[in-house]
Amino acid sequence: MESLYTVFKDGGIPLYLNVFITSVVSVAIIVERLIALLGHTRVDVEQFTNMMVKLVKQGHNDQALKLCASTRHPIAKVCRAGLNKADAGMMEISAAIDEEMMRAIPQLEKRVGSLWALANIATLIGLVGTIFGLITSFKGLEGVSPEEKSAFLARGISEALNNTAIGLTIAVVCMIGHLLLTTMSKKIIHAMELNASVLENFLLQRGMSGGSERSNG
Repeated sequence: MESLYTVFKDGGIPLYLNVFITSVVSVAIIVERLIALLGHTRVDVEQFTNMMVKLVKQGHNDQALKLCASTRHPIAKVCRAGLNKADAGMMEISAAIDEEMMRAIPQLEKRVGSLWALANIATLIGLVGTIFGLITSFKGLEGVSPEEKSAFLARGISEALNNTAIGLTIAVVCMIGHLLLTTMSKKIIHAMELNASVLENFLLQRGMSGGSERSNG
């Protein structure tokens, strides 16, 4: 089995690009997104929203806003946007919540889509390295003794296969990361959308009830 030194020594520029650029960027994105999304999963969105509704029902709007400030989860920003418009009209409440949701969703999905592109890039760079390796094999066969031909051929094939293996390995890691992060982000977004609707409906019903009471009064 070839040593890592030999792999890098005979890998060529495409292999270096994949190992030191594509793989580093891919791993950095996966790790950063995992840390961010795992931090959001620690917050029970349903419990948070229920607590918000309970505080507002009791008339503790200030405490509800402080609760929003206590966490960095996007649902807190969505709830705060709705609470800030709680005494406004129905359209204002819905618009504020929808606007904050439109801000939060791209933040949860950012850079995840780039992993799919990086998987394709790694595969293509590996393919280029494979072609370079085959070219090296055939060019090395010209004007050399029969004893040296096998050495040139082995070196070229080794370069080709190493580039293919590295490129495909990085692509697989990117695809697994993309699948994992997409699943996590969709789960968080679904929970946010559901509980944002719960809060919105509560605020709208509260506003309608308040309006009816004022009219009767």
